[in-house]
Amino acid sequence: MRNYEAACVFYADEARYRTGREAVASALTDLGVQEVKEHDMGVRTLSYPIKKELQAHYLVFQFQATPENANQIEDKVRYLQDLMRIMVTRQDD
Repeated sequence: MRNYEAACVFYADEARYRTGREAVASALTDLGVQEVKEHDMGVRTLSYPIKKELQAHYLVFQFQATPENANQIEDKVRYLQDLMRIMVTRQDD
């Protein structure tokens, strides 16, 4: 198991944020990740518009997973309507 971090960008609307957060958290548990921690960064202004939106809600998930499962995360949540962007990176031990 290795340490990973998934930085997620959701729509700023509170209802869409909650729905998207629950969907991503569910996808993480379906893939068998362990020790999921959430770090809510709040609503921030984007440096450039994404899908005509100027603000977004940022959330970072920290977890442990196998490399195979970590590679599948982006594929599993790619088409969620409430998620604008996601980036999964490996953290140094």
